[in-house]
Amino acid sequence: MIPISLNWDTREKSFQLKWNGFISSGWRNGKMSMRVLRFPIPFPLKKKRIRFPVRLPRRGIYLRGILSFLIGWKLKKVEGTLSFSDPMVNGVLYGWMSVFQTQKPGRKIHLTVNFSGENWCRGEATLSLNVLFHHIRRWIFPFICEMRRGKPRKGGG
Repeated sequence: MIPISLNWDTREKSFQLKWNGFISSGWRNGKMSMRVLRFPIPFPLKKKRIRFPVRLPRRGIYLRGILSFLIGWKLKKVEGTLSFSDPMVNGVLYGWMSVFQTQKPGRKIHLTVNFSGENWCRGEATLSLNVLFHHIRRWIFPFICEMRRGKPRKGGG
């Protein structure tokens, strides 16, 4: 199956979701763009306000679903540099990074820790359509339906 690809870059403030170069959607510098066959699709000028409910449903299936969905993504490449204000945290992070990068030498993950305060990250991850449709059917669509109702379901099911 053709995978879905997620690209991000914190320097350019961009986030893009692509499916085989056929359909892509993303944000760059706060502006949303959508392309079909590499031709831009215009968005309506009127912005819709998105409302989030005060209380989110708290079911275990949603938490398990989110965690298994995140595990389903495969990192293709990641590069960047991280820094915290505390030098001790930077030292611990440097130790962790050196251990993790030596255990999997075949991966294209190049993360560094610096002490100068520079932070940026760029990368790409993929997810197969089979896994995506499984999660949509299993917990994403029921979660959206429950959020639209505004109250949790009563009874079994």
